[in-house]
Amino acid sequence: MAFLKKYLLPILVLFLGYYYSTIEEFRPVWTVRQGFWGYSQPLWFPEMLQGKKVIVTGASKGIGREMAYHLSQMGAHVVLTARSEEGLQKVVSRCLELGAASAHYVAGTMEDMTFAEQFVLKAGKLMGGLDMLILNHITYTPVGFFRDDIHSVRKALEVNFISYVVLSAAALPMLKQSSGSIVVVSSVAGECIGGKEGKGRH
Repeated sequence: MAFLKKYLLPILVLFLGYYYSTIEEFRPVWTVRQGFWGYSQPLWFPEMLQGKKVIVTGASKGIGREMAYHLSQMGAHVVLTARSEEGLQKVVSRCLELGAASAHYVAGTMEDMTFAEQFVLKAGKLMGGLDMLILNHITYTPVGFFRDDIHSVRKALEVNFISYVVLSAAALPMLKQSSGSIVVVSSVAGECIGGKEGKGRH
């Protein structure tokens, strides 16, 4: 069971988010695959995340939004954050329609480390604890690293790295209590962008 909670659950969440991230309108469908002996097996089990308390950052669109939808369909509690309050309102409304045990949002920017820390603490209070922290936010400035002004370099470091540390540190006491997990959504843009310098600075 400890193995399932520490390794299988984070892998499951990432798979679900990636698989559905290109679908414009979410369709809650459970998929089965053909087993070795010809019988059908579920690809995942909804009860694994039922009642779990999950934070998702960068949740107003893309992979973050789709992960929030799947977590909701499986009956999890979710607290979401992103910069767009309007986008978060729509996502939270849809999460509740899909069956989330509870769904809340807190809009803000991860350039503000005080906000990042306070967000985690507020989310923990809203849900009564924390089982999983999904770090999915990022900032992107498509210009060469060494040609940047110091402000854009600092912004990239703060949002793409330091805020992850701050969020994780704030969440650790709650995650230790629940034997929870931290999921980090990253990018290989720097390796597959076609050789254009500066595109994958993060």
